[in-house]
Amino acid sequence: MTPILKFMLALATVLGVVVTTVNSIPPKKQNVNRDNNSVREKLQIAGQNALDAIGSKHTLSGSQALAGRGQHVFNNGLLKFHRSVLKDLLKSNVRGYDELDNMVKDLRIPLIEHQQKAISTIMVVDFSLEDKYEDFNAEVFGEYARLLREALVAYLKADIYDDEDEKNIIKTEVQDITSKMVDHEVYVDPMARDRWLQENPKQKQLYNEVSDALIKMFQNILEAFKIVSKNIKGPHKRKR
Repeated sequence: MTPILKFMLALATVLGVVVTTVNSIPPKKQNVNRDNNSVREKLQIAGQNALDAIGSKHTLSGSQALAGRGQHVFNNGLLKFHRSVLKDLLKSNVRGYDELDNMVKDLRIPLIEHQQKAISTIMVVDFSLEDKYEDFNAEVFGEYARLLREALVAYLKADIYDDEDEKNIIKTEVQDITSKMVDHEVYVDPMARDRWLQENPKQKQLYNEVSDALIKMFQNILEAFKIVSKNIKGPHKRKR
């Protein structure tokens, strides 16, 4: 057999293997792969639109990491958000409280106990590697939380030092951020939500209750800090 003929036979064999391999992929699996890519694309676009709404320059990368305790429907960082604002306020050298825990006692967080428990432990789902879980929410919520936290600290300082002009400007900024948080539901993990509602169809009322409570919480976010601000304005207020 000539070298050219050997080469042609070898090439035909390789091509045959490739064609056979491609054709051997079940149509159902091909459809699943397309569906997973479609879901990822939709989640990424929605997340990027939310970031674009606040002028963020962050580009989403997403994550497939699975938490050991499951994926939260509502971002668990919601439960520590108010405390993080006060922590940053203390870092800015505003006096009036001896320590963070005393400030936290004066917060007025509207989420009642069972709503907080729903966020932290009840509304949690498990995914397997085969589920192709995609998380863009952590990045989106993180960006919004950072921006809102900075605005709230600035608002509280303006309120404490009776700078009405600055306070009114920042108040509008806070309202704009929280409005977009609600519009884009940046505190919700869409894949976790859909899975949890699918697995717990009789619990939709709980989901709606917590969702409504969070909307009210963000719409009235400044009310939560009123007593804190008032107490700092007292005799221990720092001189400008």
